[in-house]
Amino acid sequence: MKTEEIVQNYQIKLLKIIFKEIDNLMTKKENADINAHKLAENGKSVRTSAYWKSVGNAEFYIKEIYEKLSALAEIDRLFHWSSHLHQEQLKFVGKYPNVMEKYKQTNIAGQ
Repeated sequence: MKTEEIVQNYQIKLLKIIFKEIDNLMTKKENADINAHKLAENGKSVRTSAYWKSVGNAEFYIKEIYEKLSALAEIDRLFHWSSHLHQEQLKFVGKYPNVMEKYKQTNIAGQ
């Protein structure tokens, strides 16, 4: 079995996993941003390692989110899942409106 056939056979499961991972990463990034903002409120905390760790975590999560969005785009390029969102097997996408919005905003799919 070729790689493309394997991905096609398991694309719904892969999409579910990727959507969930992106959603989790978006939450972690948001929490890191909130933490960095709280630490930056007094001005002195921006020199602390906790502040810079939060900033670094947020940057890491952004990178991870875009890698996963690229994976969604590649599966979309191969199998056009985003044009079949009305199908029952893709109803789970409705649970992740923020992920789908981010996917549309990035325009990775159009590349």
